[in-house]
Amino acid sequence: MLMGRLLGPAQYGEMAAILSLLSILSVISGVITTITMLYVSELYGLGNLAGIKRLLKLLSRYVFFLAILFFLVGTALARPIASFFSISHIVPVVIAFSSFIFGFIIVVNKGILQGTQRFVSLTIIGVIEMILRVVLGIILVKIGLAVSGAILATVLATIAAYFITFLPINKLLGQIKNSQTAKFHFDKKDIITYSAPVFLSTLLLATLLNLDVLLVKHYFSLKDAGLYAAVSTVAKIILYLTAPIISVMFPMILEKKSKGEKHFKMLFFSLGLTVVGALLILTLYTVVPGFIIKILYGTNYTELYYLLPQLSIFILFYTLINLLANYYLAVKNFVFLIFMTLVVLLIFGWTSFFHPSISAVIRIFIVSSGLLFFLMIGYYFYIKKNQIILFLKGEHE
Repeated sequence: MLMGRLLGPAQYGEMAAILSLLSILSVISGVITTITMLYVSELYGLGNLAGIKRLLKLLSRYVFFLAILFFLVGTALARPIASFFSISHIVPVVIAFSSFIFGFIIVVNKGILQGTQRFVSLTIIGVIEMILRVVLGIILVKIGLAVSGAILATVLATIAAYFITFLPINKLLGQIKNSQTAKFHFDKKDIITYSAPVFLSTLLLATLLNLDVLLVKHYFSLKDAGLYAAVSTVAKIILYLTAPIISVMFPMILEKKSKGEKHFKMLFFSLGLTVVGALLILTLYTVVPGFIIKILYGTNYTELYYLLPQLSIFILFYTLINLLANYYLAVKNFVFLIFMTLVVLLIFGWTSFFHPSISAVIRIFIVSSGLLFFLMIGYYFYIKKNQIILFLKGEHE
């Protein structure tokens, strides 16, 4: 939001497009996080801290080389990418791809903290990282680096956060006793088998969340793209404020699953809490959308204020889809990927042939995401119908 005020609509549109593209290309980080959490949760449940330490070393080494590969390939493709999205210079694109290096290895550390349920440490690190992004972003843009400065701020903040993550990790691993061994089942074939659906899920979720910004940037003017990016960011506050629910739910469901305990009540509690929080924000956005945009971005961005309520409906559906997807990953039921793939393809095809206005594009996303949510929750009711009947009869557990 501060970058929107400092850069203006046109340059802010460039920054938003780069970050949206980066989010889609960074889906591998979601896979790394999930794999790390999966193994760490099991090791932590067994009290095997030595195994967690060994896992940290192994994953960090592999992920670092993977990050270097992503950076080199991205840099080689920087010019055609900048041309396709009408970005005036390739420098911010190259800087964005450099974020892969520390952006990938930091998720290993965060996955360990999440898998060991160090939520307070994760929150503090996240706050510090965001403060650094804001402060560095203001400084670098003010000295004339424009979009490059805004992107560079995220890279530098990630580097700083990476080293900070070692404070709680070292404290955790410092509890290792001399008698402990690092023996644990580290099946590479199992990791690869599980990584494929996790990768596809993360890719589809990232595409669904960021595709609207990229499509508007491609089909509409620079000014409209910048104005839309501002509205989109405000709408995504719904996602950001409810995201911690997923962060807490995922490792807890993994723990319950490993112990053979029921976990459907936790899913419904998470869904209910998410809906309540999202609807409160959506109500505010519906009553005073123009005022919200003006306060957060300034008068230069209020032209498309009327899009905020309907765009927030899409984000609400996306938030619920994201929660259900993480639940299905935790219980290793991957049928939902068929629904997600079909709906994302539907959005691509529908938007390609029909985009007379930005409002029309948003309606496509609302209808498609709504369809996807009802398919995913309907499938859950189908596979759990017997348990739900017993629960309603009071015969559960």
